[in-house]
Amino acid sequence: MHKRRILPIGTGLGLFTLLIYFFLGATEVIPDGDAGSVSDKVASYNYAIGTQTVGSKYKFTDETMLVETAVEIKKMGSNLLKFSMHPRYCTENYGLPKNDAITSLTKLATLEPSVKKVLDMDFKYYHIWTYGFSQYTPEPPGEKDDTAQIKFIDGYPKHYEDALYKELYEFTTYLLKTYSGSGKVFYLGNWEGDWHLRSDYDRTKPVNEKTLEGMIRWAKIRQRAIEDAKRDNRYNDVSVYYYIEVNLVSKALKEPHAKVVANTVVKTINPDYVSYSSYDATNPYKSEADLRTGLHISLDYLEAQLSPKKDIPSGKRVWIGEYGNPSVKYDDRMQNLRSIWTIKAALEWGTPYILYWELYNNEIDAETGEQIGYWLIDDQGKKQPIWYTHNNFYKESKKYVEDYLITNGELPSFDDFREKARTFKSLNPSL
Repeated sequence: MHKRRILPIGTGLGLFTLLIYFFLGATEVIPDGDAGSVSDKVASYNYAIGTQTVGSKYKFTDETMLVETAVEIKKMGSNLLKFSMHPRYCTENYGLPKNDAITSLTKLATLEPSVKKVLDMDFKYYHIWTYGFSQYTPEPPGEKDDTAQIKFIDGYPKHYEDALYKELYEFTTYLLKTYSGSGKVFYLGNWEGDWHLRSDYDRTKPVNEKTLEGMIRWAKIRQRAIEDAKRDNRYNDVSVYYYIEVNLVSKALKEPHAKVVANTVVKTINPDYVSYSSYDATNPYKSEADLRTGLHISLDYLEAQLSPKKDIPSGKRVWIGEYGNPSVKYDDRMQNLRSIWTIKAALEWGTPYILYWELYNNEIDAETGEQIGYWLIDDQGKKQPIWYTHNNFYKESKKYVEDYLITNGELPSFDDFREKARTFKSLNPSL
């Protein structure tokens, strides 16, 4: 406990000192000597909003794509990085040099300099699309086939299941041991799971029951590998969790008997968390009120698929893994405004993360060669209004958290933060 020495009142300045003591005690709970801990706590608080970097179509520096974008995300003010770790590190996602010695996720984390560098950066939260090398069949040059990195289509062979368990257990162990004491939080999951369940991208067809059974086994082994590694290793102040990402929620809402990942895989596995690639609950709507209603209905539905679970921090377990408004459809002002609608609606509901797609655009129109424009920074290096919304939000958030901590001697709860955050000027540009 921090102690102040009080001079006896009988000394020359005793009364003055006593008055100063009570004044300071009433206005500042955090002792001056703890200033470093204040900045550390502010830096590591979960500010909910963030972005990601996957498959960008341009870059501006001599750094690798992965490092350049991670640095830009950090400069924007974020303490969260979402990226991918899987065998496509050397092709479409980041164009890193191919290294034949990299044959597992752990080797990717240790032998690929750019991957190691971003894992070692001072991000607090990591969301990682995680796909095992043991599950990968290389595609022909220039071709992309998502089934090349999953082996549960039409059934999941046992030897792939065993190999995935071993690889993900080893990778989780590496994260726990390497970053023990760092305060880092890792979430390992997948990209839009409904396009794994329906790998032909045809949402109108009934699900292949063998693929569904295989995907359940795939998700179960991923969750178990992470849980077992946490059980078997000693570590402190580092966390690893498993999430499943879904994307066809509106289908389940409109067709109650349709099978999607949410009401089958998620309901069966009960993962630590669910990520929602939320375009079907955000992009169809033309007003803020309609978007808010639609998004809340979808989030309620996802939450209802989960069961209570031990050893998970309190709070909601469903977050927004992707949302965005492309510039080919919206001008800069509307791109920003619609994004603000999503942020405020998600904060109101209580999602722990709201992740914008993405820092640099990753899609080009095949016919016109035009950038689709899912971006915070465009292909000319221009920061978009939504970049400034993020940047200003972080500034307002950090000031609020710091002031709250100094005044109250503790961090605000996430519920307190999200209620306050909805009033920030960055989210209310008309004020």
